[in-house]
Amino acid sequence: MAEFRNLFLLSFQERDPLAAEIASFGWRVHSARRSDNLSARFFSAGAMIAVIDVRGAANEALKAIVQLSTSATEGGIAILALIDSSENSWIVEQCYDSGATHYLDFADPGANLALSIKYAYRYVENFRGGAERASHEQSMLISADLQWSMALDSVDESWVSDSLSEVAGQIDFKRYPATGIYRQLSDEERKRVRGAMGRLRDGARQAAVPHQLNGRAVLHHLHEEAGRIFGRIEYLASSEDVDDWTGRDLLSGLRNAGAARSWVRKKLEAGSKPTLIAIGIKNFRMINAAFGRHAGDQLLRIVGHRLMDQTQRQYAGSQLVARLDGQNFLIALADLESSKISDFANDLIDSVFLGLQLEGRPINPVARAGIAIGSEDSSEKTLIRKAVLALAEATAADALPINFSTVTEADVHLEEMLEDQLTGAMGRGEIVIAFQPQIKVDTGQLVGAEALARWEHPEYGLLGASTLFAVAERAGVMESLSAQIHKQALTLAAGWPKSLGFLRLSINVTAGDLAFSAFDDKMKKQVANAGFEPHRLTLEITESELIGNLTASAAMLQRLRAAGVRIAIDDFGTGYSSLSYLKKLPVDYLKIDSGLTGDISGSAKDQVVVRSIIDMAHSLDLSVIAEGVETEGQLEALAELGCEYFQGFVRSGPLSPDEFEAFSLRSN
Repeated sequence: MAEFRNLFLLSFQERDPLAAEIASFGWRVHSARRSDNLSARFFSAGAMIAVIDVRGAANEALKAIVQLSTSATEGGIAILALIDSSENSWIVEQCYDSGATHYLDFADPGANLALSIKYAYRYVENFRGGAERASHEQSMLISADLQWSMALDSVDESWVSDSLSEVAGQIDFKRYPATGIYRQLSDEERKRVRGAMGRLRDGARQAAVPHQLNGRAVLHHLHEEAGRIFGRIEYLASSEDVDDWTGRDLLSGLRNAGAARSWVRKKLEAGSKPTLIAIGIKNFRMINAAFGRHAGDQLLRIVGHRLMDQTQRQYAGSQLVARLDGQNFLIALADLESSKISDFANDLIDSVFLGLQLEGRPINPVARAGIAIGSEDSSEKTLIRKAVLALAEATAADALPINFSTVTEADVHLEEMLEDQLTGAMGRGEIVIAFQPQIKVDTGQLVGAEALARWEHPEYGLLGASTLFAVAERAGVMESLSAQIHKQALTLAAGWPKSLGFLRLSINVTAGDLAFSAFDDKMKKQVANAGFEPHRLTLEITESELIGNLTASAAMLQRLRAAGVRIAIDDFGTGYSSLSYLKKLPVDYLKIDSGLTGDISGSAKDQVVVRSIIDMAHSLDLSVIAEGVETEGQLEALAELGCEYFQGFVRSGPLSPDEFEAFSLRSN
């Protein structure tokens, strides 16, 4: 069996954020927020380090240290006290007198929790010696703990502790090794187990599942290590403990989306009108790319901890802080006065996001917030959705950091209905392709078209791309929708008359496409199946889609370019414009965003940015396509600046396949 590195944590106020942070260091954390039955819980964890959080709860924490100090003296167990000397200048001495073996002072800017735990572990190793320590852990595991383990690739390679076999009742571990418990669970409990296993597969260090075992409430700790799944069962004293763990986000330690919905529902049912503030980190993908995923996870933990701390400081009423998904959080406040909402949200953002550091380096996350206020007609689902939609608008607008929701309950219900209908719409052929002509600036010659997706809804008519992709993103079908659009566009373009065989086709590529490691092979296969010529195809990639993994994207696009496909950077000049894209990627075209082309027919000052983009592109042997050209004045200005191609309503908007073919034949 693999060596167990268990750690016991007692924190009266910050248990879950601390547990998530320590787990990220590679420890298997068994945590508590009350000192009831402390010694028994500590030893049942099979741990040799106890981390006691003294901050904000000195009396209770010092009593807990006293309870464990005899074991520390006799058994070589380390007790690490987490303190803040700015709260109490005598606290170090008090921890020492109580029996702590180590302390970490968070008033010190250089405080390092991971390193302090390593020192405590080294103390244990030196006290007991390696072999004796290992045998000590093994004996504690077998005699005192309800544990099992199972190889990931074979349920037959399993182990069950004697103590678990004794209390398992009717479960036949001989016939169903390790999986016997799962067979006894309810459908709802099995869903929890599957969710926990999914989190482990996605890279989580640990997961916890509450359920019943022989009529008693237990918390089932799961952990993956060295190709095996390990389980440990802890009896819980009350249903309150089960509820507390069911709705936790394992990365941040905050409540999760399910717990947030439950909290909001209860407040609405009680007649409250809660204020919801959805907060997101706009440039999180760029931070992840610059610092790495581990640092990004650490940032989310830090932000989550600060959000909880500052919300408690700023608001004394009933509140909840949750992590919704990705880089998005939710703060829910009961009955906050409407006149105080803006100030509260602004103060919260300032106090949480200023002065952040990762790995000793300053970091500047860009925070945005969407706010929704409950009413008599609100449901928890629609109210949270309104806050999330307001956050999305604030993120896209690039204006003020805070945006109040203006959508109605009817609007939210409509979006939910569209999400439910989208998968069926894709199967019924309601997703259609429109082609927008791309034309040479100097001669007016048609050179190709960009394929644009639309939803031909039987009730609401033609829905545009922004609505379609927003619905697909929320419904979780972006990957399949993108593949369907590519197939349809390639098939239609392959059917153009031979006289139009010179026209190019441009299709858009999403972040999900680029994240798929075999996207290049998939695209080449789609092109071949459609009978379209690769050298007539251009893939358009928005700048922000490249942030996730520039190196991998460059290699993938290079393979496509070697097959004849051309690459365009879409919406250049907005968002995260970077010369690194042009240096590392096999780019053929830059597409100037319509927001920039709209100003070029004005003063010379308005033309500076567009001129600099065109000049830079030409110095790199790249061609330029201008989007959103609507007037003859804009077209003349583009010609003077040397732009090669354009698309826009000055000549034609998006056309149906039949209309585009007729337009092309007239232009040819």
